[in-house]
Amino acid sequence: MRVTLGRTLRDRLPDLAVAALAGPLAVSGIAKAVLRAEEAEELDWPVTSGPLAAPRGAKIVGAAELAAAAVILVAPGRLAALVPLGGYAALTLAAHRLKGTKCACFGAARLTAVGRTHVAANAAASLVAAAALAGSPQRAGRTRAGTAALSAAVTYGTVRALDRRAERNSTAQAAACEERVSSVRLYVSDDCPACRSLKHLLRFMEPARRSTVTTTVVKGEDELPPNLADLGVPCAQGLDARGEPVCGPVSGIGGVKALIDSVTLSAPAVHRAG
Repeated sequence: MRVTLGRTLRDRLPDLAVAALAGPLAVSGIAKAVLRAEEAEELDWPVTSGPLAAPRGAKIVGAAELAAAAVILVAPGRLAALVPLGGYAALTLAAHRLKGTKCACFGAARLTAVGRTHVAANAAASLVAAAALAGSPQRAGRTRAGTAALSAAVTYGTVRALDRRAERNSTAQAAACEERVSSVRLYVSDDCPACRSLKHLLRFMEPARRSTVTTTVVKGEDELPPNLADLGVPCAQGLDARGEPVCGPVSGIGGVKALIDSVTLSAPAVHRAG
């Protein structure tokens, strides 16, 4: 009986593997599909041109991820493994190309910038799909559905936990910073939609406040200072009157704008006639 159970488990491993890969795709797809119009406009979406450009691009990609997850659950045989193999291989290439940009993998969730972890995770998923393809998945059934549901629940819980931690850290950081900020060092990239939106907002600030911002254009996360490497762009660091960093770095349109708004402007000199 033990031999029979072992053989049954081995036979089901390919189905368990492909179903586990469907969970993250489903959660990611739903997170993008339910974005409100204003959220889609403000999303740090990395694609700047073509049919996948913001704001519709996120919803299109989300729909594709949901379709892929559905195919994985119902497709017979090796097709169930070919879909995640191709999908995660494409995500691996995209993550490598988009290193340093804000992660919009799960919609509006506040996650770290795209980096080596994203590349490695998607590459590992591709290898799992390749192994499942070699093992030939069987017919779709309750095994796939149950495993996919469990995988989706774990993925959703992990993303929510990371999002809440980022919110707590951001709030605590803002509350803890009571030092005087005299200027801001801002980091942006040319292919960052959020950076362009931030630049537009800065145009409407008073000239004296804009003059306190020094902007550095980077090409990727490798060009960011070590303490900002995981933030993505746009990100910024507050400086004191001596040009030394004060408080912690911030990222995103809202965080950077709030930091610039907190800069203490010097009062203009008053000249009196003698």
